[in-house]
Amino acid sequence: MRRIRFLAGALLLFLCSGGVSGELMRLVREPTAGIVAPGTYHFSMNTFPSDGLRFSLTAGIFSRFAAGLGYGGWNVIGMDRASWFDHLYIKARFRLIDETGSFPGVLLGFDNEPEAPRSGATYSREARDLYLVFSKNFNSIGGDMAFHFGLSADVRRLVHAGVWTGMDKSLPGGFGLVLEYDFATDEDDSVRFDNNGGFLSGEVYWESFGQVRISLQFIDIFETGGESYRALGVDFLGLL
Repeated sequence: MRRIRFLAGALLLFLCSGGVSGELMRLVREPTAGIVAPGTYHFSMNTFPSDGLRFSLTAGIFSRFAAGLGYGGWNVIGMDRASWFDHLYIKARFRLIDETGSFPGVLLGFDNEPEAPRSGATYSREARDLYLVFSKNFNSIGGDMAFHFGLSADVRRLVHAGVWTGMDKSLPGGFGLVLEYDFATDEDDSVRFDNNGGFLSGEVYWESFGQVRISLQFIDIFETGGESYRALGVDFLGLL
C-alpha cells in the first residue's frame, strides 16, 4: 500500500505542478550534463516489458546540485498483480562546469539503478553508479544538435570503466531524434562492443517548450541483451 501511495504522489506532482523550461536530462536511458534549477523538478517515466513502469523524480537543491529517487515495478499496468522493485534508487547530479561557446558542460553524477530485466531478455545492464558526462550543443539546420560522452565506474567493484556516447537533434514543430550507444566496456565480455556489438538505443520524441517530452523509444536495437523492444516515455519539468 505504501508503494502505491508513493506512485500516486509522484503522479500527482506530475499532473498538478506548474511547468518551466529546462535542460535535456537524458538521451534514451543514459544521462546528459543537464541540471534542474533550484525549486524545480524533473519527472521521468517509461514503460518496459512485461507491463513494467519505472519512474524517477529529481529536484533542484542548489544552483549546481540536484537529487532524487527512482522506483518502479513489473505488471504495474495490465491485469496481473504488480511486482515492485526491491528498493528505491538514488539519483544525484552536480554540475562541475557550465557549457560555453567553446567548451562542453561537465556533470558528475550518481545513479545506482540497473536495467530492469525484461521479457525475452538474457542480459541486464549494471547500474552506472558514479559517472562523468560531457555535453555540447551546436546550432544546426532545423534546430539544435548536441553530442554527449560519458564515463562511469562501479563503486563496489571497479573492473573496467563504462563508456557511452550519444546525440540528439531537434526538428521543427517540437519533434526530435535521439541515439545513444553503450560500448558495454564494464559488462560481460560477451556483450562488449568488440564482441556482440554493445547496446544501441534510439528515440523519436515530441517536446513542448522544453517542459513536456513524449517519446517512442527503441531499446537495444542490436538485440545484444535479448529481444529488442519499444517503450513509451514521458518527461516533465515543473515547479516545486
